[in-house]
Amino acid sequence: MDHPTTLRGEHIPLRSPDESARHASELLTPPLLSLLVPVRNEAAALAAFLAHLQRLPSCPEVVVVDGESHDDTMSIAHNHAVVSRLLRCGGGRHVQLNHGLAAANGTWVLCLPVDARLTSTSLARLQQHLLVSRPVAGCLTRHASNRAALHRWLDTWATIRTTWTRGAYMDQLPFFHRRTALAAGFRNVGPYDSSNLGRRLAQVGTFVQARVPVAVSCRAYRRHGIFPVTLHHQRLRLVHFWRNL
Repeated sequence: MDHPTTLRGEHIPLRSPDESARHASELLTPPLLSLLVPVRNEAAALAAFLAHLQRLPSCPEVVVVDGESHDDTMSIAHNHAVVSRLLRCGGGRHVQLNHGLAAANGTWVLCLPVDARLTSTSLARLQQHLLVSRPVAGCLTRHASNRAALHRWLDTWATIRTTWTRGAYMDQLPFFHRRTALAAGFRNVGPYDSSNLGRRLAQVGTFVQARVPVAVSCRAYRRHGIFPVTLHHQRLRLVHFWRNL
């Protein structure tokens, strides 16, 4: 008997009724986790980052959203096998993140900058944490790749700040229950977009800081200085606070 084929000519094995029912159930059940990567002019760093994701055990769906880059970011993402979906839109990072939420399939979405590096067990540990705590939002535990005293202090401050505000910046790898986050939406508040959403979602559900490590290079601090970047973030936080009194 000839096997049915797709339009690409790929052979599809015939299944028993039980196998067909199980396969249909798998198709209807969304994956637990998707990775959402907003990028803009990241050609210099993107290939190494995607290769890192590809080496991770059981890497989930990877959604890359390009913010109208002027370099080779799009072509690098388009040609890499680990990328499941590639989108392109302008209007700011919050728009990219909202498009990514809509396109992803996972029950939860983990947001990553391209300078983040996970351990080989990070995703498995995170997914176990999600199954147990079922949060509306949360983040991983940030570790600066530069272990100088000031950067270690920033790691500690990030944990303290997140405990207080229930929101996390992108370098803490925030994650969100996708449908809940999609209903609330990321807002146009610059680098405070993920922290802003986490704080709002924490009012209706559980926010968790997962003890899952992630290494980040702290590129913004290297480029602009620790104190200017920190002051800029706190200024945005105060502006948001006064607007919502």
